Amino acid sequence: MKPLGSVLLVLGLIFVGFGDSFLPKPLSTVSKNARTHVNKIFLSFTPDTDFEKPSKQREAQVEDMEERVKGNRDQLVKER
Repeated sequence: MKPLGSVLLVLGLIFVGFGDSFLPKPLSTVSKNARTHVNKIFLSFTPDTDFEKPSKQREAQVEDMEERVKGNRDQLVKER
């Protein structure tokens, strides 16, 4: 029973991984759809990479700080 399970596992992996390249049309489509579905499942475990580059965030912080300093400088000049 154990060797049969191993053989089925290997055949399933071949079907999902490479089936669309050598199987006839209806089976190749099923193989491609299965691989796409498996890829989406595994990609759902990874963190979302939709974030800005740290350098862009740092530039925005520097610009914000420069604006604050300019604003304070104008107030200090008016007070003197």
